[in-house]
Amino acid sequence: MTKKERELRAQLQEMKKAADKLIEDGKTEEARSKMDEMKGVRSQIELLVEARSFEMPSVKGENYVPELERKDPDPKDEKRSDEKYQEEYRRVFLIGLRGQKLSSDDRSILESTENRAMSGDTGEDGGLIVPQDISTQINELKRQWNPLEQYVRVENVATRSGSRVFEANSDLTPFEVLEEMGQTPEIQNPKFSSLNYAIKDYGGILPLPNSFKADTDQNIMAYIARWFAKKSVVTRNSLILALANTLAKKDLKDVNAIKTVLNVGLDPAIKINSIFITNQDGFNFLDSLMDGNGRPLLQPDPTSATNQLLFGKQVVVISNRFLQTTGTTTKKAPLIIGDLNETITLFDRQQQSIASTDVGAGAFETNSTKVRGIEREDVRIFDNEAAVFGQLTITTGTGA
Repeated sequence: MTKKERELRAQLQEMKKAADKLIEDGKTEEARSKMDEMKGVRSQIELLVEARSFEMPSVKGENYVPELERKDPDPKDEKRSDEKYQEEYRRVFLIGLRGQKLSSDDRSILESTENRAMSGDTGEDGGLIVPQDISTQINELKRQWNPLEQYVRVENVATRSGSRVFEANSDLTPFEVLEEMGQTPEIQNPKFSSLNYAIKDYGGILPLPNSFKADTDQNIMAYIARWFAKKSVVTRNSLILALANTLAKKDLKDVNAIKTVLNVGLDPAIKINSIFITNQDGFNFLDSLMDGNGRPLLQPDPTSATNQLLFGKQVVVISNRFLQTTGTTTKKAPLIIGDLNETITLFDRQQQSIASTDVGAGAFETNSTKVRGIEREDVRIFDNEAAVFGQLTITTGTGA
């Protein structure tokens, strides 16, 4: 779709709104005049659509027409055109989200190849693809919900399955001494490992009362964005924590055991970027520890007013609901120690979609609109030696 065609479609939509308003106000003659103008614009659009089926000569022959030679677009004009098109797409997106009927022009915008996405299975995924500006808002909100994906390696992918090749963590040996005029020995080859992924779809349905249709576009956008952000963070955090839980467990009886994991259990290169991840119980226990001079072991992070440091490493706190303490009499709180960027890889297909209905899935019976949100990702272990899943003993039962 050319810039000119986009502008004409936007112009036609504005003219239609004006015509509808004239009809409602009973201004028949003015409405008819506006409709005649719309016919002229529609004819231009139809001509542009038809022109797309013809190929222009690639060389300057005898039939060359200078006026038809393609000129490089002005980047500023292209940006303004894209912004206008995004506004139009968002408007159509909200019409579809409300369950209202789309006009043929609206549907052409919605089904534009620049905004549609294929699911990877057979056929289209059938949803309303989240507009670019809403996706940006969702990602901004996600950062407010303490997402663990900021600590792991994130690989953006465009296919539902595949693999990535990474250099494997292996023991390196030093070069050998060379004798003068002697044979130079072959050295150890670098070792690589392949990490396979298979994208899965994760989603849910949000029931909304039909009164939301009367809300402003901004209210609807903000609500959907908040819901998407929270669900996305909880989903990805759960996947990351479930994978971390598969690491070998190590009992941590006291502070010295924590130091030993950090200083000896991890490679010095891994220790540099290591962090602590624990739950509320674990943080409460760490917050009660004192050094030999009666000073708290947990110290405030000078670079962040909300972060705490243990031995100079950031402590990330997850709710007990998602990262649970185990045991009944002897309770053990999780304390993950290491560099999650080297431990876990999240494969992100970066496709968020929304579909809505006010008649199916029980929406008609409850006078509601149901919105389905879907996102796509996979999480895999990359290096299981880059982190330790510690179990911090916080209370000891009788006889333990």
